[in-house]
Amino acid sequence: MRNTHIYRRLLLVTVIATFVLIVSGGMVRIAGSDQGCLDWPLCRGQWLPPLQLNAWIDYVHRLLTLVVGALIVALSLMTWKRQDQDVWVRRPPLVALLLLVLQVAVGAIIVRSNSPELIRMFHLGMAMLILGCLIVPYVALIVADETRVRADGSTPRCSGRTVQRVRRYRRLVFGTALTAWMLALTSAGLEDGIVSSDTLPQLSGLSGALQLGHQGTLILVGLMLTAVSWSTWRFRRQDHVLLSAVGVAAGLLVVRAGMDIIVALPTSLPALLTGLHLALWSTLVVVGMLALRRPIPVMVEVPRSTAASPAQVQTRQPGLINDYISLTKPKVIMLLLVTTLAAMFITDGGMPSLSLVFWTMLGGYLAAGGAGAINCGFDEDIDIHMGRTSRRPVPSGRISRRNAIWFGLVLCGLSFVILATFTTMLAAVLAMIGAVYYALFYTRWLKRTTWQNIVIGGGAGSMPPLVGWAAVTGTLTLPAVVLFVIIFYWTPPHFWALALIKERDYARAGVPMLPVVGGEAETRWQIWLYSVLMFGITLLLTPLHAMGWIYLLLALATGIMFLRYAWNVWRKGEQAHVWGLYKYSLLYLALLFGAMVLDRVLLT
Repeated sequence: MRNTHIYRRLLLVTVIATFVLIVSGGMVRIAGSDQGCLDWPLCRGQWLPPLQLNAWIDYVHRLLTLVVGALIVALSLMTWKRQDQDVWVRRPPLVALLLLVLQVAVGAIIVRSNSPELIRMFHLGMAMLILGCLIVPYVALIVADETRVRADGSTPRCSGRTVQRVRRYRRLVFGTALTAWMLALTSAGLEDGIVSSDTLPQLSGLSGALQLGHQGTLILVGLMLTAVSWSTWRFRRQDHVLLSAVGVAAGLLVVRAGMDIIVALPTSLPALLTGLHLALWSTLVVVGMLALRRPIPVMVEVPRSTAASPAQVQTRQPGLINDYISLTKPKVIMLLLVTTLAAMFITDGGMPSLSLVFWTMLGGYLAAGGAGAINCGFDEDIDIHMGRTSRRPVPSGRISRRNAIWFGLVLCGLSFVILATFTTMLAAVLAMIGAVYYALFYTRWLKRTTWQNIVIGGGAGSMPPLVGWAAVTGTLTLPAVVLFVIIFYWTPPHFWALALIKERDYARAGVPMLPVVGGEAETRWQIWLYSVLMFGITLLLTPLHAMGWIYLLLALATGIMFLRYAWNVWRKGEQAHVWGLYKYSLLYLALLFGAMVLDRVLLT
């Protein structure tokens, strides 16, 4: 069992490292950095490359290749020793090792010769196949290939029609993944300059065909993924894991298509484009394995006796609307929007227009609200055990988990379209990063596995000021990063105060919050420590010339009050002091960002 746990961890680390390696390879390709290190495998025969950016980019890529190669070799050795009976666990890592050998040889050819762009596309395609070979066993280990069993203990037999439907569905999923792989290759060809008739006039015919093929492949992926989404919803919508994975893939494709429509990619932001293609490909590989390994859920029909009468349905409509609104957690979002609005007024871009403020606030609300709705759907099993959350629409049964997740996905999609259309692409991307960070990374992993969930997960709640800043300027500067860090360090004292109050609920729900894992004394000390760090960071804006003396005085006054509450929690630990810190922390963040706006308005 322990060996399986170590093997799974090694697989996950290798998948992440390979993903980063491929993105770094895209940066090498785009910047032409493969000509910065003309020797191979070292750079000009030296362990350290010359102090040139292109050389360093290529050198880092080669170091990452060495790391990933070592990980794949170690993984293959462990796979060979394990001798798993499951072919989806045993064979893919060995195939990845063989592909890696070929990949290294192709990399050497690219560096040592002026290789055509088609060779580079082949290099990327091989790398994506290696990544797929690493994702497959990881999903196969996590997902149990269960078989439905009837109440009498017998195993149900699927009808021939059902078997054919399942086979068609799986073929459609894997065909969509293959098409997404081709989409990444054609996009890489465009980024490499094949479409540039000035640099490669002899490839003008190929360039036109590649451009047409890229657009056609993008449309084909969209149509196929739409069919996958519809089939999943129609036949396997009770499988929430598979449905969520398909939703993520659809969201990534919407972002990809929106980038082409709005900013005329792939001529700009190619590194982001490479990451999106990789993420789409990886997600579709996961969907394929889920479709292959997950059991087909039984569609449970609601008895007629429990069906609501028309009169009952009519009386529920107003409550249902309020329930959907409550899924977005409007009270929490209000504080996030305060930080977004404040950031918009303190940039160097001047006073934002009312229309820009409106669309930024609307897009920000939809992104945060969509993430909150997805969080409510995923956390149904936790919320039902906690007094604070048991009356929410999902755990109480007023809204199904599936509907909550789809509602959240729709809101996130609308947010991206609104922000990308009426503000800036950077603001839209940052909002989506925050939503995915909270809805998936924090909710599905951090919250359930580590007491550092609030510390690491605080990055999601720290995104709103970056969105506001990017909406006005289209860029991010050091003061914007400081705003991010302020909220990042504010989150642990704020939330751990609530966790101290609700410790029994979290223990009953099995959530490893710090008070449950580390105890009350350790939590109170950590609250004080993070409060001190946060206070120090709030004072950095004045030395950085981002804020003036008005902000400094108000930051000192409000910050000292915050430290006073945190000190009382640490040294005394009474319930009244904990409640006082929690309530004041909400007011404090609003006052601090309000002080920033006041400083900028009065001193400029």
